[in-house]
Parts: sequence; C-alpha cells; structure tokens
Amino acid sequence: MRPVEQGYVLIVEDDPAIARLLDVTLRTAGWLCVVAADGLTALRLWGETDPVLVLLDVMLPDLSGWEICAAIREESQVPIIMLTAKSADDDVVQGLSLGADDYVSKPFTQAQLLARIQAVLRRVQHSTPEPAPSHEERAALPPPPPPLPELPGCSLLRDARRQTGLSLYQVERRTGLRWDYIQALEHGAFDTIPRHQIKEIMLRYCAFLQVDARPVFAQAQRALLVQPTSQLNWMLMVCLGATIVVLLLLPLMMHQW
Repeated sequence: MRPVEQGYVLIVEDDPAIARLLDVTLRTAGWLCVVAADGLTALRLWGETDPVLVLLDVMLPDLSGWEICAAIREESQVPIIMLTAKSADDDVVQGLSLGADDYVSKPFTQAQLLARIQAVLRRVQHSTPEPAPSHEERAALPPPPPPLPELPGCSLLRDARRQTGLSLYQVERRTGLRWDYIQALEHGAFDTIPRHQIKEIMLRYCAFLQVDARPVFAQAQRALLVQPTSQLNWMLMVCLGATIVVLLLLPLMMHQW
C-alpha cells in the first residue's frame, strides 16, 4: 500500500503538540497531511482537499467533534477516526452512531494509531459504498451533545498552559497528573474526572500554572450540580415507592393481627 497516492489525511486537533506528533507520524509513514486546530477550519479544509481519511478530536474550541462528524457525513462517506480522551461507552456510541468508523482513546502509541488507520482503510476498500443516510435516518439518530461552553476558569488554564509552551504530555510528566484529566479540566468536562479526585487535580494544576483556582472551582461546582439533583430525585422515587408498598401492606398486616 502506498499512502501518498491515496490523498490527504485531515488532522483535526487543537493541541499543537499532539497535532505535530500526528503530522510527523503520518508523514513519516508516507501520508500527506493537512492540520486544522478548530472546527470551522476543519470543515473548510475538508471541502478544499477532499481527504481520504479524517482524524477528528472530540474536544475543540468552537464546534464539537460530533458536530463536525455529522456535517461531513451529510456529504461524504470518507473514513473518520475519532480521537478522544473520553472512553465512556456513551461517548463511543455517540461517535459511531453519527457515522464515525472507529475511535482511538488517548494516549495511544504511533504503532496503534497506524494499525487502526490501515484497518479502517482496508474495511472501506473491501466494502460496497453505501449512500449517505437520508434526512429521516439522520433524524432518528440521537442528537449530538451541544458544544462545550467556553468556561472562563477552564479557558484560563488552557491559555496559561499554552503560554508556557508545554504539551499535555509534558505537563503530565512534570505534575504526575494524567494528561486526559488535564485536557478534560481545560475544556470543562468535569464529569469525565473521578469525583473524589477533582479537587486535588484542580488545586495541583492551578498551582503548577500559577492560576487563580477560584474561577475553576466555581465552574466545576456549577457543572456538577446536575448530578446531585438527579441522585436526589432517584432517592425520592425510592422513598415514595417504599411508602406506597407499606401503605398497601398495612391493612393486610393489621387484619392478621
């Protein structure tokens, strides 16, 4: 297989260090690459270069990877591999249901990435092309999650790290914090970090970057208020159900006495 003859690979990744790593890895393997750091640029380059493969990060500063995947699928069946720090089943199902061909969880090795690319391209080459889903079929799919809002505290962290010139991997080596947790924190995806570790991770990362932790804590508290509410509702439903059972059984028990 001669990759260069197959066209361009579109890399959509907002972290410059990761984007450079992907670009060097693929060019060394013989691919031609174009890189986009945000969703709008990605859609423009996709239209201009007609790539044979798209490596698509989920978390981007403007559009989400899910939105970009859905937009591309409306016009093309180009293979799409999602790059994500989220490994939860819901996130994987969401990407695949919108038309992604595969996903790779960060961090990944170069050999793993290249193997997944070759596997996806082999499947595409040996399969019969299918038409793009109709409007009715797309309407039946679960809607993509809304793009993450630009949270002030989280953007402070991301901007502070980029000013230092450090990549997520370099920060991980220096702080001992998992790089995927750091990325989630920078994008406000607090629900992907274990609840009991959030406070420690925020304090250590803010101290490392010398950033005021109060805006980050405020955004985390606001974002995580949803889960306790749902838990409270569940507890209320259990209590209500137990009360109904007791009331139904009480006459029978009194009759037996």
